[in-house]
Amino acid sequence: MMETLYQYLLVWILFWLVGWSGAYLIPRKRFDYIKNYLTVSVYFFIISAGILYSYKDITYPMLTSITIFPFAILVLFFLINFLSYYFSNNFLKRPVELLGKYSGVDFLKLDYRYLMSKSFEILYQQVLIIVLVLMLHSFGLNLFYITIIFAIMFGFGHLPAFKFHKDIFGLIIFIAALSSSFLFPYLILNFKYGFIYTYIAHWLFYSNTGILFWLLNQKSADKIKEIVIKPLMK
Repeated sequence: MMETLYQYLLVWILFWLVGWSGAYLIPRKRFDYIKNYLTVSVYFFIISAGILYSYKDITYPMLTSITIFPFAILVLFFLINFLSYYFSNNFLKRPVELLGKYSGVDFLKLDYRYLMSKSFEILYQQVLIIVLVLMLHSFGLNLFYITIIFAIMFGFGHLPAFKFHKDIFGLIIFIAALSSSFLFPYLILNFKYGFIYTYIAHWLFYSNTGILFWLLNQKSADKIKEIVIKPLMK
């Protein structure tokens, strides 16, 4: 059984490496979440399907238990987020200075194409997370130890956020990742459709953080910089 666990973990690590090689090793101009959103979407969808198939003994019972209810909730949140982008782009003042300073932070741009490509990237992440949680649980680890493992993995795994998302945005992503390491295993193991709820939570974070900063910028960019950004960067 231990050999099987090692084999499962090795395959999981390989899928993790293959998935993120696209995000970090392929040149940005070819792996742009906005300009090449279809390429990014297909890339992560294929890898996600490969993970689900490779771990079908773990994921099949979960997938066959899905009813229309969780999908209806998912569609509802997609609709709400689309409308949020629509109203933000049409009725909020575009934070030109903020977007210029943080041009590499895609979720700030509120581009509809980003909603699509990021959705498939999050699908890939969540499939990896779900498989690992169920795998560790099936081999006897309880929620406490699984959470500790995730906290360590998410902590180290999101350190690159400080390089790719400068200043406050890297810090926000890092804190959100650590928080999710406590939330996601709990939801997956204790709720029937917890794996779908974790996807929604992950997706809402990335799609709405940009809207939050647009709203804050509406109030007063100088005040936000003084009260929020400067203290965090000390």
